[in-house]
Amino acid sequence: MASSKDNAQDISFFLEAKTPADVRKAIFKLALPAMLEFMLMMLVQMIDMIQVGSLGPWAIAATGLAAQPTMLIFSVFSALVVGTTALVARAAGAGDREYASRVTRQSFVVVLLMGVIVTAVGIPASGAIIRLMGADVDTIGPGTIYMKIIMAGTVFTVGNMVLAASLRGVGDMVTPMISNIVANVVNIFMNWLLINGNLGFPRLEVAGAAIATSFSRLIAFCITMHAVYARDKYISISIHDSYRFEPDVIRSVLNIGTPAAIEQLIMRTGALLFARLIAGFGTIMFAAHQIAINIDGLGIVPAMAFQMAATTLVGQGIGAQKPELSEEATRQSIIVSTIIMSLIGVAYFFLGKYAIMIFTRDAQVISLGESALKILAFSQPFTAVYFVVAGALRGAGDTKYAMYASAIGMWVTRLGLGYILADLLNMALIGAWIAVTVDMAVRMVLVLKRFSSGVFEEYSREYGKKYSEESLSESI
Repeated sequence: MASSKDNAQDISFFLEAKTPADVRKAIFKLALPAMLEFMLMMLVQMIDMIQVGSLGPWAIAATGLAAQPTMLIFSVFSALVVGTTALVARAAGAGDREYASRVTRQSFVVVLLMGVIVTAVGIPASGAIIRLMGADVDTIGPGTIYMKIIMAGTVFTVGNMVLAASLRGVGDMVTPMISNIVANVVNIFMNWLLINGNLGFPRLEVAGAAIATSFSRLIAFCITMHAVYARDKYISISIHDSYRFEPDVIRSVLNIGTPAAIEQLIMRTGALLFARLIAGFGTIMFAAHQIAINIDGLGIVPAMAFQMAATTLVGQGIGAQKPELSEEATRQSIIVSTIIMSLIGVAYFFLGKYAIMIFTRDAQVISLGESALKILAFSQPFTAVYFVVAGALRGAGDTKYAMYASAIGMWVTRLGLGYILADLLNMALIGAWIAVTVDMAVRMVLVLKRFSSGVFEEYSREYGKKYSEESLSESI
């Protein structure tokens, strides 16, 4: 795991970068561990679906119907996650370890309290939520059980999210990667034990998959918490620290993070309604849709990794009053991410059928899923640019514009155009995925417009002025 000295050296290397090659080196140092972490996470989700899929299309549909509202609920915590990453990254760029630790401590306490509340409400409401999703009779029962068990692990899920966000803010991508590798191995093994019942364990089917997921998230939480409580980290907290509520710190986190949380709510609500639209076409079509989503989840890993790198480096550049480095980090991340994602698009178009066949042997599901991936292939360059630039804007603290872009893309393009094509023009799943591709193109154009407006210089000046005033106030 990365030590305090390692983190400080990485931050210093980026802030002293002289050439695009130096910036690319800093990007890859952050993006590669994140890419491995995200890839393993998505692979585990895919293995989950493969293992669950052995039970039949009904099981895939049941877990998929539970996944969308669950992700919507977890999106509430994005305010703390995004705000924590941005503030910690800025503090790291300014060399203020003490403030980075204070932000981490405050966000951690708040997220745990929120997690307890969500668990208390989410478990009894699971059945009603699954029915509202438009589940068929054969998926209501297993979908409800799955969601209840996932809700029971909320505290561990969101606690790990905010601690990992803080570590990433200082450039420590290795610790979250290790915690997730261990957790994913545990998840796969427990799936094998519990879904079909092996080594004398009971056959729990969908409930077994949920138990494996929640327990693996507990493991990830414990590993990440142990790392943050270690004293050799750039950021560290301990049981001896003051956990008194600091309104100013939380307010700063939420000022940046609230638009990101609203963005996630917009996205997840839209995704839920989009899933509801597809669910109306029947279990077979929804199963194909869910498989395509899982494959795409693995495909967008490079974009997610370079987005994470851009968020961290842009935040550090803003904190160090070097907006030109933030801009260069964004440009280089766009170039590399677009090349990789374009190659993934080619693979979707020509090899998508074989990817679908990993999940199911149902001929109808394979045919529908293959068509969806061929359409999705064309969206990959748009996705690469959008993810990186949106992440860069969040790192600068400009979370409102990313929210606007997501809202327009999701609600106007994906849902509006999707409804017209899928329902009114009877194009069903094909029309829905055409709308997804157009959505990503629209978002890309919107965030590029903002990036080209000189926004990083503006935020660098504002942060420098604010940080100087706070330092003067504390010294007095």
